[in-house]
Amino acid sequence: MSIVFFVLILIIATVFSNALDTKIKFLPRAIIQIMMGLALSFIPNFNHFNLNPEVFMLAIIAPLMFYDGMNTNIVKLKRTLSNTFSLAIGLAVVTIILVGYLGYALLPHIPIALAFALAAIITPTDAVAVSSVTENLDLPNEAMLSLKNESLFNDASGIVMFDLALTAFHTGHFSPVLSIFNYLYVFFGGLIVGWIVGWLFVRLQLLLIETDIDNPNIIVPINFIKPFAIYLLAEMFDTSGILAVVAAGLIQSTQAQSLRLTSTKTQMVSKTTYEIFTNLMNGFVFILLGVSFPTVIYDITNEGRQVSSLGYLILVGIILYIVMIIIRYLWVTLKLANIRIRPADKVLNHFLIAINGIHGTITLSMAFSIPIVLHGKIFPFRNDIIFIAATVIILSLLVPSIILPLMLPAKTYSYSLEDISTYRQKMIEYAIKRVHDADEDPVETQAVIATLRSQQSILQRPKRNATYKILQKCFNLEEKLLQEMVDNGEISVTQQTFYERMSLFQSFQLHQSFIQHFMYRARFYFIKLSHRFKRRIKRVDPLVVTKKFNNARDELAQVENEISPQIFAYLREHLNADNRAEIHWIEEYYRERHRRFQNNTRANEIQEELFINAFQNEYNFIQEQLGKKNISRELASLLYEQVSNDEWVYMQNDSIYA
Repeated sequence: MSIVFFVLILIIATVFSNALDTKIKFLPRAIIQIMMGLALSFIPNFNHFNLNPEVFMLAIIAPLMFYDGMNTNIVKLKRTLSNTFSLAIGLAVVTIILVGYLGYALLPHIPIALAFALAAIITPTDAVAVSSVTENLDLPNEAMLSLKNESLFNDASGIVMFDLALTAFHTGHFSPVLSIFNYLYVFFGGLIVGWIVGWLFVRLQLLLIETDIDNPNIIVPINFIKPFAIYLLAEMFDTSGILAVVAAGLIQSTQAQSLRLTSTKTQMVSKTTYEIFTNLMNGFVFILLGVSFPTVIYDITNEGRQVSSLGYLILVGIILYIVMIIIRYLWVTLKLANIRIRPADKVLNHFLIAINGIHGTITLSMAFSIPIVLHGKIFPFRNDIIFIAATVIILSLLVPSIILPLMLPAKTYSYSLEDISTYRQKMIEYAIKRVHDADEDPVETQAVIATLRSQQSILQRPKRNATYKILQKCFNLEEKLLQEMVDNGEISVTQQTFYERMSLFQSFQLHQSFIQHFMYRARFYFIKLSHRFKRRIKRVDPLVVTKKFNNARDELAQVENEISPQIFAYLREHLNADNRAEIHWIEEYYRERHRRFQNNTRANEIQEELFINAFQNEYNFIQEQLGKKNISRELASLLYEQVSNDEWVYMQNDSIYA
């Protein structure tokens, strides 16, 4: 199968599952994505899909772990570092040992080394999966912080122990002393490599900032390849690539203050790119699990065993999952990880930390990293281990999804959707009033005000028929104004005809369907090319043609400059609550037409200045309302973010006014 086609299908499936997630509230997003993967498994080219573990770890896990580290609050991590390592190293190692022996007792037919490999696979937790399950619940901050920090480092514990177990199975030898030294080398070696290389990448970005070449085309690709390069380099030294990218992400987080000197455009592009990419990668993980699950079941049922063995494997998965919850609960209850929690909340928080040990990306990747072939033969019990791991992943997602809503209240906010709408309207009206008070050029002022008003109606869709009716009245008004200008001797009949022809052409375009518009544009370009060919045959000087065109355009611009203010005034007079979206759309139409004719540098400067002042007044309004305690800090932060996004969109695209 073409890799491009495969990735395209995964992207479509991820987008579709994200859309379903907005409608299906009773299931976590990860479960929806697994179901989507199961649906994909019925596509012929997706049958018997086998995941390449090396590609999976490099292409998906490495960037996800880097971005997790980059978004970690380094101050809180330092404050809870001892607890984090207690959970990520102490709890992880103890869990692997206990679950390994239990797994061997439940599956005595498999070698003990593979039982420990299974335990190492199902031990690491996934903070992203936790967020997927708890995003609509009010989870205590202490519990969520502990889970997130634990997941940053316990992945490496699981991977190192998994590698040791596989090595013992391959060689038949196990040395506790060498294993401890190897564990320390891989664990702390990965942290050191990630710290050094991450620091070098940060210095490179700061150098680009100092030399004023930090545009998105340079910074974003560098940050994009950073986790892949660091992971590969750490693996070359036989250290943990996962911990290396986590350490590099933490270095990026510590230097966030210095990196804020990067241009606003670069920061916005980087942030948006990271969010989209990580969302896709997380979706890929669970969709791939769903795609792979039927293949594993097929392989198990075709190994000469009865289908009933699947039931026993599911039972083993359930038992191991329950035991891991008990171990986690006892670990925090016995204060082996001394988390600062109020006595009244200890039992609840301890239970939440236990049950939210949700498994996902690393568990899946390690399960599929078991070799398919060993010494020329099929690797024994590979499908059993993958099936049990998949069972644990699904259980760890489903159980909290059922239990937590019964224990925790729904997440509440200090504001409602009505509050957002109300204060956004007031904020924009406040800015519009200040734009009016600036007493600048009326046309440019109206253009800025119309753009600001478009923020109010961004969620409204203009009705097609109502829009055309108002447009037709505007066209009739234009004809009336043109005739008055001809009668007063302000323009010639030729100019009137030329302008009416332009209006008729635009009106015709607006009423066309997509296919009609496409055919008309194709005919237009064909005629344009034929005229150009005729001019070349007749050897017409192109400068003469350009001069005539510019003269005609200037004349048309003068006419349009007289008409536009009266059209805008007419639209303002007829604006009401029922036609707000339609009026704003038509204003945008006339404003864009006006800009095409008015290629005025001074006008561009006026608009830019008005925009800057308008956005600054919106910021002032938010600060004023916050000072009066009319809005909460959370609502103020949301409004700040919206204004910042609007400012970036409009100011970075000021070329449309040229």
